[in-house]
Amino acid sequence: MEDKYIKDFVIILVVILLIAFGIKSYSLYNKIEEVPSKSKYSNIALGEKLLGQIKNIETSIQDRKEFSFGVQKDPLEQNLIVRTREDLEEQWRMRIENMVRLESTIIPEHGKKRAAIAYKGSTKIYTVGDSFVKGKIIDIKKGEITYLYNGRKGKIKVTKLPEKPKAIKKNNKSRKNREYNW
Repeated sequence: MEDKYIKDFVIILVVILLIAFGIKSYSLYNKIEEVPSKSKYSNIALGEKLLGQIKNIETSIQDRKEFSFGVQKDPLEQNLIVRTREDLEEQWRMRIENMVRLESTIIPEHGKKRAAIAYKGSTKIYTVGDSFVKGKIIDIKKGEITYLYNGRKGKIKVTKLPEKPKAIKKNNKSRKNREYNW
């Protein structure tokens, strides 16, 4: 029996609290006055020109965040004019790797003739009739290959690696200077 009175008491208490909150919010709503058209802070407000400049800056920042650059370095970086030794060496290595270069030819007395061709940083062995980057190998001679590409014949001769530019050569006087054919 006592639970019935507690339940009724809780319901009455909740209704009274809802009515009290409703009266409180209505009185706060009536206290709010309309915002005057001429504010006391209008003298420190932003002008249209300055507001436009800020919006332009914000949109350019947002565009830069969403843009994906196709280069490795940020084009807005300030020191791109000066290239470091590492940049020059990387550029030289990329040029070497993108060359199609005949490294050597193997002409045995008995067996198949072979040619070692370097491209994209790796060397592969080819025989007559194999296809490679420049076309199809039709003949292998000592120090050169003949290939066919789109109906035209071409030749590639054995070549050394190009010399490193002087700007990226290391000056090691204490050790012997060794140039590897890598």
